[in-house]
Amino acid sequence: MGRSVNAVTGTELNHKEYQLLKGTEMNRGIEVRYMYSACVVTTTPDVSVLHDPWFTEGAYDGSWYHFPEVKDPIAKIGDVDLIFISHIHPDHYDPKFIKDYFGVYGKKDVLIANHLPNHLSKKMSADGIDHKILTKPISIGSTEIEIVPHKNDNPSDVDSAIVIKYKEVNRQHCVVNANDIIFDEEITNAIKRVAGEPDILLCGYTGAGPYPQTYFELNDPLLELESNKKKNSFFQRYEKVTGNINAKVNIPFAGKYILGGKFTKMNAYRGVADATEVLKFDPRAVVLADMGGAISTLDLVPTEVRISPYSEELIASRIDSITNKKMTYETLIDKTKISELPIKRLLRTAASRAAKYSGCNEDFYFVINLPNNEQAIINTNSKESSNIVFQTTKEKNLPSPRSELQIDATYLFGLLVGLYHWNNAEVGSQFMTRRHPNIYNQSAQQFLNFLSVC
Repeated sequence: MGRSVNAVTGTELNHKEYQLLKGTEMNRGIEVRYMYSACVVTTTPDVSVLHDPWFTEGAYDGSWYHFPEVKDPIAKIGDVDLIFISHIHPDHYDPKFIKDYFGVYGKKDVLIANHLPNHLSKKMSADGIDHKILTKPISIGSTEIEIVPHKNDNPSDVDSAIVIKYKEVNRQHCVVNANDIIFDEEITNAIKRVAGEPDILLCGYTGAGPYPQTYFELNDPLLELESNKKKNSFFQRYEKVTGNINAKVNIPFAGKYILGGKFTKMNAYRGVADATEVLKFDPRAVVLADMGGAISTLDLVPTEVRISPYSEELIASRIDSITNKKMTYETLIDKTKISELPIKRLLRTAASRAAKYSGCNEDFYFVINLPNNEQAIINTNSKESSNIVFQTTKEKNLPSPRSELQIDATYLFGLLVGLYHWNNAEVGSQFMTRRHPNIYNQSAQQFLNFLSVC
């Protein structure tokens, strides 16, 4: 159990005192109820909104699992009026869960941001999920809802924030859910123009991507150093966001997962912080307890909180329970048939297609190991007319700068034909990378998102 603490004064209340304090005022203000990762429920006297529910295990093509394990989320969430999906990533958009939820409580309006192109809208349409693209604020009684899309002319920019305001005669209540938006002045200023200085800000505090765990050998001393460097880097981003938006209470959340199956050994090196680590440097932070910890704009008194990280024993037990899980592609094709897959032909077509979309104007190479002791060398430079060659793995003369990719052949086939997507593969830690030199090239990395035949 957590404890009820006024987030501004620090006064601790027992449960009975908390309920007495709330009394008849429970129907005013905005309540934020935390469920898991980026999923919360916000409730005003007019409307309840379910944000980014992810409860289907094995996201990112089989690698992402819940920690702690989540049981019976539909019942614990309860009936809501609306659903908000911030972006297309599988730990935010879970079509299977949404359909399961509709099966229990009936269909709800699903709200998404106005992005161009709108990848999320296309995916939802393909999944058979009706949705509404919010191009302007909507009002429901005294509640106003506005979605702020994150736009910086980056093709991989798909995220959005939501601002919920509830107006009383003498004051306005405001909650901002910034999701995974990484700090930049343009988006935080856009949020501030809509929200002012909100009562509660929910925002990311940690990085859930593949670095550094897929970039180093597990016994490399650099791995732990890079892991800590990554944690601190995202703490700094968190401080920039919270400092600029200046809410009364900050709730660090999202990016909460654990790697399953053949990737469990990498969990300790992901550079993913526990949300309670934020309490050490942010006096306005509150970490709500899983599956029901809540706080209201009325008094900023949380019902249940976490104040310390999960125990190592609990983590180890959960990892042990998911070690034998399979990736989605591991049962896709008979392993004896892998050599028959037309991977080289597909790579030629995919590399030619990706070159047309490449934003990289300098030489940078991807070296992809293939079956039969072969490798493909792809130049991401948009000025190169012929950008792929094949050679045997015995050849030691490799170009630089480069990233060498070690990836399951069946999965590579699925990526090339569009069954899977490179961005999900990357976030899901589904392939190993060795950079020479170890320098990040963003435009070259984005080349991978177009490396398919369709």
